[in-house]
Amino acid sequence: MLNALGALVVRRKYIVVAVWAVIILAALPFAPRAQEFLKPGGFSNESFPSVKARKVLQERLELSTLSIDFVFSHPEWQPFDARFSDAVLKAVGDLDKYGEISYVVTHLDDPQRASSTSNTVHVTAGLTIELEESLGFLKTVTADVDPGPLDLIITGAPALYRDISLASQEDLRRGESVAFPIATFTLLLVFGTLIAAILPAAVGGGGVLVGLGIVFFMSQGIDMSVFALNIVTLLGIGVGIDYSLFYTSRFQEELRSGKSVDDAVLGANSHAGKAIMFSAITSLIGLISLVAFPVMMLRSVGIGAVAVIFAALLAALTLMPALLAILGHRVNRFRIGPDWAKRNGFWVPLSNWVMKRPWMVLLPTVTILVLLAIPAGSMRLGTVDATILPDSLESRRGFDVLREEFGFALKTVIPVGYTFEGSPFARRNIDNAYDIGRELERLDGVSRVISVVNLDPTFGPDQYEVLYQSPESITDVALARIVRETVRDGAILFLVESELHPFWPETRELVTEIRSLLPPEGNGGTLHVDGGASEITDIINALYGKFPIIIAVVLIVTYLSLMLLFRSVILPLKAVLLNVLSILASYGALVFVFQQGHFSGLLNFEAMGVIEATLPILLFAIIFGLSMDYEIFLLSRVAEAYDRTGDNEAAVAEGLQKSGMIITGAAGILIVVAASFVLADVVVVKAIGLGLAIAVFVDVTLVRALVAPAIMRIAGPWNWYLPGWLDRILPEVRHDA
Repeated sequence: MLNALGALVVRRKYIVVAVWAVIILAALPFAPRAQEFLKPGGFSNESFPSVKARKVLQERLELSTLSIDFVFSHPEWQPFDARFSDAVLKAVGDLDKYGEISYVVTHLDDPQRASSTSNTVHVTAGLTIELEESLGFLKTVTADVDPGPLDLIITGAPALYRDISLASQEDLRRGESVAFPIATFTLLLVFGTLIAAILPAAVGGGGVLVGLGIVFFMSQGIDMSVFALNIVTLLGIGVGIDYSLFYTSRFQEELRSGKSVDDAVLGANSHAGKAIMFSAITSLIGLISLVAFPVMMLRSVGIGAVAVIFAALLAALTLMPALLAILGHRVNRFRIGPDWAKRNGFWVPLSNWVMKRPWMVLLPTVTILVLLAIPAGSMRLGTVDATILPDSLESRRGFDVLREEFGFALKTVIPVGYTFEGSPFARRNIDNAYDIGRELERLDGVSRVISVVNLDPTFGPDQYEVLYQSPESITDVALARIVRETVRDGAILFLVESELHPFWPETRELVTEIRSLLPPEGNGGTLHVDGGASEITDIINALYGKFPIIIAVVLIVTYLSLMLLFRSVILPLKAVLLNVLSILASYGALVFVFQQGHFSGLLNFEAMGVIEATLPILLFAIIFGLSMDYEIFLLSRVAEAYDRTGDNEAAVAEGLQKSGMIITGAAGILIVVAASFVLADVVVVKAIGLGLAIAVFVDVTLVRALVAPAIMRIAGPWNWYLPGWLDRILPEVRHDA
């Protein structure tokens, strides 16, 4: 197939280039606009119990789970100074005219919203709309709120996701501006000539543009998360340049062997094209698996990655050979660096040294990899909050004030709704609610329960029945507020407070215990558990219930693909196991840096003490495929030499020598691209960039350069073992075609 494709491209090279020019030009207006149609968030799912509970509480209790938070302050005025209070009321007084706002609570309604340590108050406006709609509404509200003499910071979920979107756009621009120039410089070091260096960068960039154009059109009909775009772009740049690099390098090698330009293109298409195609397949295997997870953010990365990798593959197998067929020997024009092909370089002595001392190489390097992976054993999973943003952004500064002055997000509040038929103050319903309140108070980790039946530990159902004979006539301000906010016909709200952090595993256990509680028998009521801790529990349960199965499927399918390519049962097993070891090492680095907080000052982020729940899954899908690329390129050269000589040791040494420089260059480019995203403001993107950069560095320095050839030297002829019955049924994929 590849031979036929190569021959067609050579014959129609000008047409192929013209078609690609049209495609790239057509994608150019749309690729930069892909972000406009991506949605905020994407870490939850409508089917989660917490989301269903939220809808019930919104409908039955008119509870707003989405809000805009206003933080007012003054350098001199006290919160309850008439001037301060009047300014607050004037600023938010007209908000109740909007149907999108269900309530406004100020420090005058709730004195705890006035800070005890500074001249700061916290005002909340509850919203009746979804997050996507709130971003537009936020602009209207921001323009309508005039703080007058007060200082104002606006935060809350709409502001948070607005700033995440803006920060993501800036991160993307910054990453691209850093990645492409440095990648081109790396290509100059690899090839030594200007034309050969620019060509892979141009073809890879064209593939990225087309891929992002596809993402733009996909986003018109499929919900896709804004978090996905940076990751997809990172993959597109890295993979696109890598594929073109390998193709160009092989073309140059074919030219040096004395072949004509057309034959050199055909040879490159046969050898490098085959490796590129299988590399793309292994990358797609891991990334397609993301579509199976019930979270939009992961699905978005999977869908977007498929688009950009497919575009990169198509560009490498059609546009690149067409351009090389046109350029011919001119690809080596404008030399400004050394010709590494004419030098033995570093890889010849390294391969000879590894071949002579395989056990001396293998044991310490595997030990290092295991040590790097050890921190992964203490990984704690959580989800994102405002701390993923830099403290220069308004929503993050507002979040910090709420956390420092009002204890926001330092403890857990779990809303539990009890729904039933009839009046909430009917004796039967009071009895049932009272029993539920006592059960909630007895749970480990619960510090307090706020509800109309948890006011006084000395009260029983009789006292509460008397208290609520005429709820509309209650004169106590605090009690009236609790009744107003937590009771409706057919529903009572319990606010379960805990000193446990929302992200802690113990908090998820508490959520599970609350969900296991059943309303008293025969009352027909139902409990609904909402809140951030509940949603985190659902996210982790949904993701990691499937993750082991996904891992198994990816490993098996990859193993079978490599067995087909290399006609061996040993080499694919080695490749898969070494990839897993590289991934575990990156997990260890992730925990060491982002969970434990090492180098947080240098990298400009705040450690949350947890790893965002989607990151291990993302890194597995991305790293597994990309690391396998280098294994395939290495083994393809080894297999070529072995098919020609039948000498395992010589084949391993030759494969390492011929592929080493190119693999190093490709890995260097990917490390640079990934590391450029370490400069990102959004911590999730920063973590992915660093995790990927470390994984690729470990993979190319320890795994591919040392561990893989050492194992192949030790295994000897067993590397190529294939049972006879498999040999007869597997289709032939030759490496010398």
